[in-house]
Amino acid sequence: MDLTYTLALSFAILGSVLSFLGIVLRLLNKERRRQRAEQLLCLAAIAMFWHAVIYVFIFTGYIRLFPELYNKGIPLYYLIAPCAYYYTLFTLSPGAKISKYWAVHLLPFAFGVVDVIPYALASREEQVALLEIVVVDLQMGFKHSYGFIDQKWHYLVKFALAFVYLMAQWRLFYLFDPRESRIGASARYSAVIFSILYSLHLLLQSGLIVTILFNEMQGSFILKNTSQLVWVSLFFLLFSIWIFVSVAFRPFIARRQIRT
Repeated sequence: MDLTYTLALSFAILGSVLSFLGIVLRLLNKERRRQRAEQLLCLAAIAMFWHAVIYVFIFTGYIRLFPELYNKGIPLYYLIAPCAYYYTLFTLSPGAKISKYWAVHLLPFAFGVVDVIPYALASREEQVALLEIVVVDLQMGFKHSYGFIDQKWHYLVKFALAFVYLMAQWRLFYLFDPRESRIGASARYSAVIFSILYSLHLLLQSGLIVTILFNEMQGSFILKNTSQLVWVSLFFLLFSIWIFVSVAFRPFIARRQIRT
């Protein structure tokens, strides 16, 4: 078996496991699940976890056994960027207020929900027939007709919006003045690490997708080029490690800080 294939798959699976554990630990923690920042972080992590799991299923061919799961994550993926932005905002400024026009952030989500309806209404036989093609030619995930719009627009719009939110997210750090804030240094550093890992993961993933969309002749090859996918999987793994470690070991770190 190709080493890069094994690495890409291993990083994605291990990252999915760590993300799942990090999400569960946060939800089980009564104090954390009441915090707006933690709620939004969990939502973003759930969407990224789902994306990784579905891609592993597609890449290995197991998605044919669970056709109902395919493309159901499209609405969730639109929520990752706004959740990442507001997680950073509420971490740096816990008392910040949400704009009364907050529902605008949910419009792409609603748009995604509507567009998955045609596939959801298709028969299981039709779904499996499509996935038989997608597993062989991964680029068909961008071209299939089960939707009200051309599927590639989901990727273009999602990443365009993600970069707008990402610029706004880093602007929060630029405007942040630690002298006027009551949050601890650990919370600030946690938000910085999250933003760095999320930015790297987004840059690698979007670069891969843009290359595919503008190079249709090589699209299927690029999607199966594990030497490129291994980097996306690696940064997803690093992000997942942070999701897990930041909640699993925080109590020990806190006690150590109190003793010193």
